[in-house]
Amino acid sequence: MTFRYQQYEASIRQIYLLATIIHIFSLVILLSYSIYGHELTTPLTTLPMQRKHLSRVSTLGFTGGTAQRRISTTALFVGTTSLRSPSKQSYQRSVSIMSEKEGSASAKLTIESSSKDIVNSAPTKLRYVDAGANLLDSMYQGTYHDKTRHEPDLDIVLQRAYESGVHSIISLAGTPEESEQLLDLCENGVKYDIDGKHIVDDSATAVKMFGTVGVHPTRCAEVFATKSEGGPVWTLKSEEDRNEIMQQLTTLAKRGKQSGNVIAIGEFGLDYARLHFCPKEIQHVGFRAQLEVALVTDLPLYLHNRESGEDLMEILSEYTDRFARCQKYPDGDNAENRRIRGIVHSFDESLEIAKKFLSLGLYIGINGCSLKTQQNLDVVKDIPLESLILETDCPWCDIRPTHAGFSYIQTIFPCKKEKQYNKDLGKMGFCVKNRTEPCHVAQVAEVVAGLKGLKVKEVVDICCGKNVCELFGKLEKRSK
Repeated sequence: MTFRYQQYEASIRQIYLLATIIHIFSLVILLSYSIYGHELTTPLTTLPMQRKHLSRVSTLGFTGGTAQRRISTTALFVGTTSLRSPSKQSYQRSVSIMSEKEGSASAKLTIESSSKDIVNSAPTKLRYVDAGANLLDSMYQGTYHDKTRHEPDLDIVLQRAYESGVHSIISLAGTPEESEQLLDLCENGVKYDIDGKHIVDDSATAVKMFGTVGVHPTRCAEVFATKSEGGPVWTLKSEEDRNEIMQQLTTLAKRGKQSGNVIAIGEFGLDYARLHFCPKEIQHVGFRAQLEVALVTDLPLYLHNRESGEDLMEILSEYTDRFARCQKYPDGDNAENRRIRGIVHSFDESLEIAKKFLSLGLYIGINGCSLKTQQNLDVVKDIPLESLILETDCPWCDIRPTHAGFSYIQTIFPCKKEKQYNKDLGKMGFCVKNRTEPCHVAQVAEVVAGLKGLKVKEVVDICCGKNVCELFGKLEKRSK
């Protein structure tokens, strides 16, 4: 009997050893496949990025409370995985290690957990505001570099933003025509023409959209000037024509302000990095003209600054007394300390320039383009949290693995290249690779939190809450 028991015990040990070897061997293969085979992507759920013990898996099923989804995701599981569930109830997630080429499952693992084990289980735990997006960009209509890759998916982008905790988005306009289109989007939601029928998609109305009215500095020539056919020189339009354009913007801004949909004048300012689009002289004319619109409408300034900080500062300084007399902050105790109500968007210049803007009472807008280099990070670290506002500038300014700020990111979203993406994949939780969305504002918050040694919630509460409220008001629509 003892001999048989010893034989049985030895067999069990051998089986256990063999299983352990197979498991380790599988992990090694999967690790190599993850690093060298394909791009690394992660599920829509939040993963603490410790970058250890990587494995390629495909999520087959996810069930949680009232929300049910069936998604196929190439996931990166890192150490102890933190999953964001759409409900507080317990969930069951079935995970299968897949061969992407064959599509067959070789193993199955079922993980069960209760809500108390989930980090950030409720998507509304953090309330984000993306204070700078470009929702009218053609990428959200499926067009990249004049090539159509997929059907329009702005409705899915907005829904994903809401599920990720984004409750408000401020989108930017660059011409009078775009200002009209943006106001229509903010008032009426996403609309598509399908088979000749005009359809309003209200699936993404949970996230509130607000807009600006203005002319981007690189678009000033096409709006305020004319060019002879084939000629290289821009000529300013007549003063009468320019005044008519300003009246158009003023009327539109007042209408949008009355409904609560327009919250700033912009995006306007100066851009010396792309003078091939518009010469400095015409940019200055457009900038000063729109400052007059801001004074008339009593709306905040949404400022663009690219390699032009000194000139932008000099022109703004000429207007400080006039803005101080007419502009009032809608909320906040520090109104008397603010002389110009506005934000310098997508800031990427020196700390010295930042301090000059802060001296005028302006806020600094931070996105992925503000977090590329170590020098950028040092600047952001030294700007007071009370002067920062978070944005994405989507679909641009993604935070890439080569950027200095990437190491602070905790939340990763699954992605597909534009040629591989379709709307069904979007519904499954996939983003388009290198196309930023409002949901990515969470990454900006994580980088700022990491730089300043704070919790993400502290950053979100100040930058997306208090600061946004002081500058733009409470972001509330008014009944028609």
